Amino acid sequence: MKRIGGFLITLVLSTVVFTVVAQNDQNALRDVVERDAYGDNWFISLNGNANLLTAEQDKLVPWTDRIKFGGAFTVGKWFTPDFGARIQVMGGALRGFNMNTYINPGYYLPNHTDVPMAGSPRDPGNNYKHVTAKDGSPGFWQDFNYGTATFDLMGNFTNLMRGRYSERGRWDVIGFAGLGVIHAFDNGTTTPSYWHFVAKIGLRVNYNITNNIAIYLEPQANATEKEFDGYAGTALGDGIVNLGLGVQYTFSKRFTTLNQIVRLTADEIDRLNRKINNNRYLIENQQDILERQQNLLDRLEKCCEENKTEIVTQIVETGSLPEYVRFSLDSYKIEPTELRKIAEVVNYLKLNPTSKLLIVGYADRQTGNPRYNLNLSQKRVEGVAAELKRLGIDANRIISEFKGDKEQPFPQNEWNRVVIMVER
Repeated sequence: MKRIGGFLITLVLSTVVFTVVAQNDQNALRDVVERDAYGDNWFISLNGNANLLTAEQDKLVPWTDRIKFGGAFTVGKWFTPDFGARIQVMGGALRGFNMNTYINPGYYLPNHTDVPMAGSPRDPGNNYKHVTAKDGSPGFWQDFNYGTATFDLMGNFTNLMRGRYSERGRWDVIGFAGLGVIHAFDNGTTTPSYWHFVAKIGLRVNYNITNNIAIYLEPQANATEKEFDGYAGTALGDGIVNLGLGVQYTFSKRFTTLNQIVRLTADEIDRLNRKINNNRYLIENQQDILERQQNLLDRLEKCCEENKTEIVTQIVETGSLPEYVRFSLDSYKIEPTELRKIAEVVNYLKLNPTSKLLIVGYADRQTGNPRYNLNLSQKRVEGVAAELKRLGIDANRIISEFKGDKEQPFPQNEWNRVVIMVER
């Protein structure tokens, strides 16, 4: 029956050890992998833009004369080293060419060229400069402001082509595409207040100054409806080309790469194996102790049936008692479970009044230092001796020694936090 009990104890210890270790390792791996999931890898950026309107009539004049300026603000997040999303708000000034003299109902520009016109009864009060197109057609500049907001998906081409994420990479080439809305603000004459859908595509080239700060160049193209500039011709739509130069800041930029996961997993497996081996040794050692105690009990029971005197002789011949007192890490307090062992030793000494008891204290070598451990083992011995005296054992029957960590009676480090009791 007692052998079955020892087996059950061993089985329970094994189950608990494997469950706890596996759970701890799983949590450690999850913590590292999920660290990219929430607050990491958000970024904001701010840039100035050069804007170029590409409507139907704009090709009749040089594009260099139509460049205007604006800016953009972007906030986004990388979900993986390769893919992310962002929201961008952009706006500024635009300039187009209009060769029509008819502006809005009731308004006509005077037939003058190359001079600003304002204040005419047929003019709404805006200033217009007449220009001549490449083919000689007369026209004028139409200036207005715009704003746009889009949701974009991003792909890091550098990481995709490299096949991995590099923490020390200086350059990132990022493609993006998105959809949103665009608004042309009313300039009073040529451009009514219109809202339109817009689609965009572009490229951002980052130069990473530090892990968190980058400067970038961002060309992009936006396509919208043909009425955007106030003139509905035969073209499929109007477009805006932007070239931005700006700075980006990334919050908590860090990614768990496959190599890191593999390395982490290998390290954890090694640690798990060491833990399993250590605990297997503890379990086997405990089982060995249970078997030796069971053998001793079997021998005692057999001897009791034959001759009581022979029992005493066999115990004396062993030269030691079957018990020792174990202590917790960095402690000399005797636990309640260990007090029972001391009580059994006291009973034995009372039955053998000529026997003396040698008690030797130890400390494990992997914690503390030699001087500290020597003092700790002395306190452990003094605690056991005090308990023996309290239970009625005379002091002259107790021989005390303490070894600190100079000697290690057990090969398993944790088992050396003991006081061993030997009969003399």
